[in-house]
Amino acid sequence: MDLPRSLKLTLLLIFTSVIWCFAQNANTIRGVVVQDGTKARIEQVTIGNKRSGQRVSSDKLGLFELICKIGDTLMIERIGYQELKIRVQNYAELTIHLKPTNLLNEVSITGQRASAQLREISATYSKEKGIFYGGKPPLRLLSPFGGSPVTFFYELLGKDGRRVRRLNQLAKDAAEAEEISRYFNDLIIRNTVAIDSNQLDAFKLKYTPKLDQLKRWSAYDRANYIKSSFEEFRKKEN
Repeated sequence: MDLPRSLKLTLLLIFTSVIWCFAQNANTIRGVVVQDGTKARIEQVTIGNKRSGQRVSSDKLGLFELICKIGDTLMIERIGYQELKIRVQNYAELTIHLKPTNLLNEVSITGQRASAQLREISATYSKEKGIFYGGKPPLRLLSPFGGSPVTFFYELLGKDGRRVRRLNQLAKDAAEAEEISRYFNDLIIRNTVAIDSNQLDAFKLKYTPKLDQLKRWSAYDRANYIKSSFEEFRKKEN
């Protein structure tokens, strides 16, 4: 039996209003998950919306997207990392920093895994997309005699070449971070000065030396640097 025209219009208006309200209240939020203190991205991180129950996982580049409303609570979890809760305040892209569950014992191991993982991702992506020069093609490819201008411009200007360059840079940054952590980490700092746990992150953020300095210094020099830097840190805090 056909519905009266007035009832059809009423139902249509109700349906449209519901869709409009949902669209006004919910949106897609995008983000990336990285290891705290480095630029290394983390895959297979579970991001859940506590209100709706929706759960997604970060991809190989640490990226994710999830439907949520302003005020929703996101639950971020991954084995080996501290659980994190974030309240959605706007729909700007999120950068989520996850800390390893045991910074003292895992600082070098997780950093090493991150750099190795990024190199593997870059190699796999390069193979899939036909990137042979890491996104930095040599000028000889422009030669009309045995060169390949198409390959040159594809790698240099294409999105796949840009992504591979970015992945390789992230792998390089992660490798440098793990090398730094061999000489300057929580355990070494705590064994050198009487620092509180809640001061460690701020101290490292301000006083972590460059890698070339750490390699140039002896163990005695590094210990003196930590002591003098901590004295300065305490004075500025007071």
